[in-house]
Amino acid sequence: MKKFLIVSIILIVSVSIFSMSFYNPIGPTLLPAAGLYIAPPKDLKTNLWRTLDEAQTIVLKEQADFIVLPVAYGIQLINKGANYKLAGVSLWKTFYLVSSQNIKDVKQLEGKRVLTIHGPGQTADLILKMVKKEMNLNFDIVYVKSGADIIQLLASNKESIAVLPEPFVSLAEVKTKGKISPKLDIQSIYYKVSKSINKIPIAGLFIKNSINVSTANEIINAYRKSTNDFFINNTNEAIDFVVKSMGGKMPKPVIEKAAKRSEIIYKTDIGNVLNYLKILKKFNFIDNYSKDMLYLK
Repeated sequence: MKKFLIVSIILIVSVSIFSMSFYNPIGPTLLPAAGLYIAPPKDLKTNLWRTLDEAQTIVLKEQADFIVLPVAYGIQLINKGANYKLAGVSLWKTFYLVSSQNIKDVKQLEGKRVLTIHGPGQTADLILKMVKKEMNLNFDIVYVKSGADIIQLLASNKESIAVLPEPFVSLAEVKTKGKISPKLDIQSIYYKVSKSINKIPIAGLFIKNSINVSTANEIINAYRKSTNDFFINNTNEAIDFVVKSMGGKMPKPVIEKAAKRSEIIYKTDIGNVLNYLKILKKFNFIDNYSKDMLYLK
């Protein structure tokens, strides 16, 4: 009996030492991680987070060994003392300006109201503020609590212009039967005002600093394969997984549209990421940044 207890304790300790945790936000950012969640590496426990407040708690309490976060938000958490580094980016395109109006150029926003989701480090907010300053345009940025609320305002004709991420872009189009549709690609606007390439590092994989190099690289490679191989070759299966994970809140046709409109590929692209962080700091979206915030091993 005593021997059994000792063996049991050793097994429990071994699991606690070698088991790793991976967190991903629920929603379309699950598309690149679908393969990892469907068939996770040995000893990797996969979890979901639902709100930025929840993600902040997970990170600051170091409950996640690996976590997918909005890049700007993750870097700002590091500025607040989070012991993590950004390993790479998997989502590069997902934001669009949607409207019932015939908008073909960003200059047409002059004197308008543009809705966007309220949230720290929100990509759309950054791009809209860049446009106002760099192009000397005068329009109102109106913050709304959620994408669902924005869609309701658009569908009821109370508002007519918004900048949204997927899947809300596709959901707005489906719910209004095409009355509300994408008019401008936000990534192209970013390119125009930043003089950078038209790719925005939107969401990426962050790794806890205490993870050893071999384990970190093993999970990074698994996530890379999930993004660059599984998602590309098994898109329908990845979409089905996301729809199921969201409890049917987003119909499959919406997630299918969202997947087609998003650019999903895992890469480091250090130069582009650092340039984006420089812009984030310039517009006070993050306190600071450095190459040390990136996982370069």
